[in-house]
Amino acid sequence: MNLYQKWTGHLKENNMNYIEHFIFALYYGILCLLAGFYLIVHSILPCFFPTAGSSLVNKLSKKFKTKH
Repeated sequence: MNLYQKWTGHLKENNMNYIEHFIFALYYGILCLLAGFYLIVHSILPCFFPTAGSSLVNKLSKKFKTKH
């Protein structure tokens, strides 16, 4: 399987075009980075962002279950 087939196959498996996939992946990538920042702050100052990790996991779980 060449790179083009992998590229188009992944998009077809997820019923998305390139732009839809780009926006979806970018949004959740930024969300993960933001949650990572919150978790780092939480590790130093536990009183801040106590639910950042679990909130992200729950949100991602719900979104990916509805996508597939």
